[in-house]
Amino acid sequence: METPLSPQLSISLAVALMATIGLIAYVIVRLLPRARVAATRQPAAIAGTDNPYDNILKKAELLLTYAADNGIEVGDAERRAIYTFRLTDKKDQTADIVDGLYLAYTKLSKAVTPRTAESITETSLERNRGVQKYRKIALILSLFVIPFSVLSFVSSAISTKIGQEIDDGNSLILQLRETLGANFAENKDKFNNSDVIMKTQQLSSTMRALHETGNEIGYTLFGLMPPTPPHPKAIPAGLPDVAQTITDMIPEFQALRQYGQAGRDLVAVIYGAISTCILPVLYALLGVCAKLLGQFEQQIRTRTYVQSEANSAHFVVAAIAGGVVGLFNNFTLGQSASIPPLALAFLIGFSVDVFLSFLETLSQSFLKRSESDPRPQTVVART
Repeated sequence: METPLSPQLSISLAVALMATIGLIAYVIVRLLPRARVAATRQPAAIAGTDNPYDNILKKAELLLTYAADNGIEVGDAERRAIYTFRLTDKKDQTADIVDGLYLAYTKLSKAVTPRTAESITETSLERNRGVQKYRKIALILSLFVIPFSVLSFVSSAISTKIGQEIDDGNSLILQLRETLGANFAENKDKFNNSDVIMKTQQLSSTMRALHETGNEIGYTLFGLMPPTPPHPKAIPAGLPDVAQTITDMIPEFQALRQYGQAGRDLVAVIYGAISTCILPVLYALLGVCAKLLGQFEQQIRTRTYVQSEANSAHFVVAAIAGGVVGLFNNFTLGQSASIPPLALAFLIGFSVDVFLSFLETLSQSFLKRSESDPRPQTVVART
């Protein structure tokens, strides 16, 4: 059966998918730190002043305070250099005083490595701006991922159930035809056969189940299902005329079968596109958020967190990788183990660096193989 999608509906689905991807990309770009702003912004604790050396002084004092709070020993010369610069008026500051400040700042930076003045300031904030942005991105992605994943799973399960009910109905009709022949009314001696009566009742039950399941799958398709056929008629009590009952049931079953198959085709097209084009990208981006938030938690605990524009590149790589992964089926890990594309997309997003290293290794292997292949030598024709 052909997929019951009109050209208008196909265009609408394509526009809807593109709009969804565009909306997600727009929200993420709006929430990600911008390079120009991040490069020019300074933390409030080390804001610039009229004195060009005041920023270094505030950074040095911040590192000195951190060292004192954590029992890190600092030399007398470094402490006195910072005090001297603080207590000296700007007009009285000499080259030796400024040089002593820079030397003290250099030694303090080495003493508290890998922490810096920026990381200590950033992790001292009650609500870190960078972490909050990535949490918002993870929340927005979850708002798309969870509903789409649930709908995809439910619609797939219902579609499988409809397929099983259609197969059961076809099998029952085939068995009745083989038992009673092409013309049901000719074999009246077989109407009282218990097997025929049982199969007739099973066919009636299958038709009612197919009608209910077809209505259930309609809820996941948001009104795209064709008109619902009438509810199948109940079989007469006692089955006084089995031949007429079966004859009346077959057109009803055919209508229900077409209705159910239409739902299965719509699910295959719509949720197949979502599972192939949208969900892998979203899962990869969600994997990046999980990895970065985990790193941020560790960096904030160790006071080494600094906002970096390099994190935004992970989102671009994860989105590309997720889009590519969606084009493949399950990936086999061994003789019996396999991993679905959505799980692989999440893992790629969580380990973008590993994925890039894999691509680099793969490209180098192709280059080595191409260089090792012998090239055909040009034969010069003699005249």
